[in-house]
Amino acid sequence: MKRITNYLIAMALMAFTFTSCEDVPSPFGQILPPGGGDEVETFTPEGSGTQADPFNVQGVLEYVTGLGADVQSDKDVYIKGYVTTIKEQYSAQYGNAQFTISDSKEGGNTFTFYRGLYLGNKKWVDGDLTLNEGDEVIICGKVVNYKGTTPETVQNAAYLYSLNGKTEGGGGGGDTPTPTPTEAKAVSVSDFLAAAESTDTWYQLTGTIKNLKDGDQYGNFDIEDATGSVYVYGLLSEKGGEKKKFQELVTAKGIANGKKITIHANRGAYNGTPQATNAYFVSIEEGSGGDTPTPGGASGTGTKDNPFNIAAAIAKCKEIGETASSEKYYIKGIVVTGGTVSGGYGNVTFKMGDTKDATDLFTAYQVAGSDGEKLADGYEVKTGDEVIVYGPICNYKGNTPETSGKSAAQIVTINGKKTNDTGGGSTTGADGSTIISVADFNAAAESTDVWYQLTGTIKNLKDGDQYGNFDLEDATGSVYVYGVLSEKGGAKKKFQDLVAAKGIANGKKITIVGNRGSYGDKIEVLNAYFIKVE
Repeated sequence: MKRITNYLIAMALMAFTFTSCEDVPSPFGQILPPGGGDEVETFTPEGSGTQADPFNVQGVLEYVTGLGADVQSDKDVYIKGYVTTIKEQYSAQYGNAQFTISDSKEGGNTFTFYRGLYLGNKKWVDGDLTLNEGDEVIICGKVVNYKGTTPETVQNAAYLYSLNGKTEGGGGGGDTPTPTPTEAKAVSVSDFLAAAESTDTWYQLTGTIKNLKDGDQYGNFDIEDATGSVYVYGLLSEKGGEKKKFQELVTAKGIANGKKITIHANRGAYNGTPQATNAYFVSIEEGSGGDTPTPGGASGTGTKDNPFNIAAAIAKCKEIGETASSEKYYIKGIVVTGGTVSGGYGNVTFKMGDTKDATDLFTAYQVAGSDGEKLADGYEVKTGDEVIVYGPICNYKGNTPETSGKSAAQIVTINGKKTNDTGGGSTTGADGSTIISVADFNAAAESTDVWYQLTGTIKNLKDGDQYGNFDLEDATGSVYVYGVLSEKGGAKKKFQDLVAAKGIANGKKITIVGNRGSYGDKIEVLNAYFIKVE
């Protein structure tokens, strides 16, 4: 599908002149030749935009270009691709997400899924899978070429149709797996066994894991459905991936005997016995089967230097019983269900697992800050954060392993930082502003009364810019800054003085304070003023 051609023309939808604000760059960036050379990786348009024959990304780019600027499609279209950048992760607050997809995991051409819903055209809820870069997706909805420069889905008029082959409400039923947007053909085990040997033909198999040995480094096991069983000779984490990495996949995905797994593989054989060869992982069904509560079992001693993992913490809670322990323990895990401080109580409740997709959970109940301090309302512990908590524990009512409440326990660190560090979580910044991530800023309500402190990398700053218009990007996303003043309420058109004094430049890390605003339906930082540059 790919081909390398001379970079002869710049696509009209990528040549951006945004006149609504002064010197505004594209909020989504531009597609440039890789490495800055005179060649660019291009893609052949494919698909018709139907459920059975989705557009690839290049196909939908041509489709929206033909619609004209700001003209919405009159029908829903289906588009397949790989997630390349996640600007707004799915969360329970709004139930939607914003991300870009491309025809390659490495990027190249880009289409934006703009604030669309989750699988089944529903809002995302706690416990649903979140996105990762490299995920293979199909999206569905109305599309538009916003301002003639930004191909995207129409806000609130699109949804995630498929995530690594997983769909909701597909209506297929029976034992036939749901086909995925790849070259793999979904078949039952019996049909796979009856197929001819081939390293060119790919099949999708879904079934229960059997006979997987503890500590297996390669991923050798049987996969069984209602029609039969077949031996899987080595499971890779991705197509063409490295061997002997299976235990990393076990840890990340919770693979275990009894769980329902989907793989892609060729039909091979050994001494005449059929087997699945060149197999790679696609998905594992949440909450299915499993012989152990968490991959790898219990570990740790509950000390500062060797915290309990979640499996060990759960086991210890069951041993202690319903009355809170007199001894305090350190417990380390990944946040599965986040929480936000509210009501002035100064503590927060969230659930932790040994992986972000875990189903065996430990509750950090009403925990205080790192030094036992009260947490400010709005402080958020997010899904995917790595957290260590410390305090007494119990098995509440005999069925809920948790810390003892009312701030008897505390957060030690979140992602390696204390809660009162300026880099960890939402806390108070300059002039009483709220320190916040870009993703949380984008999700906040518009207001010229509420001030936020943002830290991120400077992108798309033009040489000689007098106002300070640029994109600010952190690990959670990107937002357009409409003008930076040297101080709160300072004079405009003094930005070059600030550049000279502080060495501001693209690629540098900057901290600013501003209000959450917008222009049309695009989010901006307004009334921004400079704090520091690193």
